[in-house]
Formats: sequence, C-alpha cells, structure tokens
Amino acid sequence: MVRASQLTRIAAALGALAVASMSDAQVNYKHLGVTSCSSSVCHGAVTPSNTYDILLNEYVTWSHLDAHSKAFASLRSLKSRQIAAKLGVGDPTQAKECLDCHTDNVPPQQRGEKFSLADGIGCEACHGGSESWLATHTSKRTSYRDNVAHGMYPTADLRQRAQLCLSCHYGTAEKFATHRMMAAGHPRLSFEMDTFLALQPPHYRVDEDYKRRKPIFTSTQIWSYGQLAAALREMETLQGPRINNGAAFPELALFNCYGCHMSSMRRTDWSHRLLEGGAEPGSVPISDGHLVMAWIIARALAPQTAPGLLRMSRSLIAASASERAQIIERSREVAVTLRRLCDEAAVRTWKSADERQLLRTLVAVGTSGEFRDYVGAEQAVMGIDGLLIQLGLSDRFRKRVDELYKLTQNDEAYAPEQFVASLQQLQRELDRAGV
Repeated sequence: MVRASQLTRIAAALGALAVASMSDAQVNYKHLGVTSCSSSVCHGAVTPSNTYDILLNEYVTWSHLDAHSKAFASLRSLKSRQIAAKLGVGDPTQAKECLDCHTDNVPPQQRGEKFSLADGIGCEACHGGSESWLATHTSKRTSYRDNVAHGMYPTADLRQRAQLCLSCHYGTAEKFATHRMMAAGHPRLSFEMDTFLALQPPHYRVDEDYKRRKPIFTSTQIWSYGQLAAALREMETLQGPRINNGAAFPELALFNCYGCHMSSMRRTDWSHRLLEGGAEPGSVPISDGHLVMAWIIARALAPQTAPGLLRMSRSLIAASASERAQIIERSREVAVTLRRLCDEAAVRTWKSADERQLLRTLVAVGTSGEFRDYVGAEQAVMGIDGLLIQLGLSDRFRKRVDELYKLTQNDEAYAPEQFVASLQQLQRELDRAGV
C-alpha cells in the first residue's frame, strides 16, 4: 500500500524542494535531455509493457505523476517570484540560487542539443549524464555495472541512493535552503527516504529480472538507513562553514525551527525532551528529528551503541547554547558513531521481531511526550506508517495512522497534547492486537 491522501502535501513539496545532484556521474558526462529518453519505443510508451524486462513507460510516469517534473515550472509561480524578489535574485527561472534546486543545472558545456532546463528534475538529474551509456544501456550484452562505469548514477545502491536524495532534500556544501531563504517564503526542508520513494512514484518493476541485476531493499531497510544517513549529513554540515560563518549568528536553518516558531511569550511549558538533558530554558537546540530516530534505530540495530549515541547527542544539544567550537567538536563525535551505524544498517536484514521492536519503541517514545516538537512528530508518523506497512498491519491500524497524519498536516496548528493522546490510543490498540 502506498501512503496516498495523507501525504499529499509532502508529494507536492517534492517538486518545490527537489535539488539536482552534482556528483561525478552528473557533471563528468554530457546530459542529453529528457527528450532523448521519451520516444514511444524507449521510455515513452503510454502503458507499461508486459513483454520487456522494463516497463517502457517511465517517461510518462515521471511527466504525469512525479512532482520532480514540475520543479522548474514551480519557479514561474507567483509565490516563487515573490520569494525571488525578497531575496533580490531577479527572475527565479534564471537565478542560479533557484536553478540549482529546481532543475538539472549542469554547466552549459555539459548540456546536449536537446537538453532543456525547463524539464526540471529530469532523468539525468538522478541517473547521471547519459552521453556514454544512452546507446548501450538497452543492450543485454551491457551490464548495469558497465553502465555505471560509463556515468550512470548507481541509484540501486542504498548508500548512493541516500546520498543522492539527501543532496536534494537536505543540501550540500554548494547549495542549501538557508534561514534567509525560508524567511523569504521558501518551504522548510523535510526528508524521509522510504516515504518519499513511495510517493515519487516508482517507475520500475521489481521482478525476477530486476532481482538478478540489482539489490532489493525492504521498507524498513530504506527507512532505517535513510534516517541514519540524514542524521550523519546534519552532523557533517555542523562541522562546516555554515556554523563558523563569521556572522553574529550561525546558519539558523541548522537549528530547530520550532524552538522559536512554535513558542509564545505567554507559554511557560518548556521541558526537557529526550536529547535535551543538558539544555537550558530559552536555548535554541540543534535540529534533532533525525537524531532521535537514529537513537531509536540504534536500540534495535546495535543496542550496545545506543547509550553512547544518546549521551553524545545530549552533549551536542547542550552545546547549542555554547561556543561554536563546542558544536563542531560534539557533532564530530556523534558522526563517528553514525558512520558505524550506517555501515551496519546498509547490510542489515530486519526480521519481523526487530520491526515490531522498532515500532513499539517509536510509539513508546512518542507517548512519553518526546514529540512535543513538530519535526519529531512528522518523522514519527512516517516511520510508524512504514513499519506497519512492512509488517502487513497497515489496514488494521489505518484509521489511527490517518489521524496521526491529520494532526501533523499543518505545523502551525500542531497540538502536541492531541498527538500524544492519539499515540497512546495506538499503543493500546497495538497491545490488544498483541503487536
């Protein structure tokens, strides 16, 4: 089952937030353009094929159902023009700050005759410049490994897939959705790999031929690795120039948005959350949504590692109110542990009992009040939904999950007390069902 109506807002955000990866596969080979793939005898068939190893309608799926194809078109909207005007970058369809995030903005010398920025996040933004593999990738004599050697991006590899997605939905050293951009109206970035891949939607068929050529991963494998990789990317960014930027404030997009934006001068209900043991009232903590998920995953993946990760994460959050050098040092320590966990998650085969433990831990952490923070609640819902789907229990608990999605549909209307109450009801239902 694909998460449908509950996640419409996230699906729409894919087009607004998509960022073209600038890996070697993207920039070392010429990009020939989407029209090079869209012929009806290539990937542009109206209906999927039942006689070939691939569907052949991948272009149609992308152009009609995938929000990535609308990424450039969104720059023509009134909202995009207003954001660009506030940032002083001129026409958003020509500004590098916008093109880097809304189209396959490779250098001009890497663009073929049919290449068009108006295609948005097209085939080669993810699959790499096709100059050296377009003519050969249809041949049964050419292996997937051969295509990768000639510039095709290895999206089938879980590690590489995560890095590609994160380059779009978190950022890189070259491009990043800054606090300045968000203040001008750009949406806040959000990422959960398993959910986003389900919403893309997939334009491939996992059949016997696919299994012979490429690895396959369960929803739990994708979710767990994606969360750990996202937390690691955050830690690496905290060690870079966006913290030591020479300005009065470091890059505020690295901190918890809702430390300020969900507060009120009349509210006095501040309390420590899981990672805030050393934090002080009034401090603005590092964004920790993925870190909390990483700790939950570590408890099932590497139980001996989880206490140390929790301790180091708390030290990092406490350092938010300290010198920037302390943030850098603490994030470096956390990153070492996260790299080890990523290595373990990349090869972990999750058993049903493990997945049930993940689900129960995730719900229990929520019922304790941890997800008073909106970012944590947003991640928790997607994780709970994915685990229930993986366990074959989605239909049984669909009403409760739909309620959780509804409670996190609007960050400005988010009421943590209602969210906790709904999680408590889910916990009771899981208990009755013996999950």
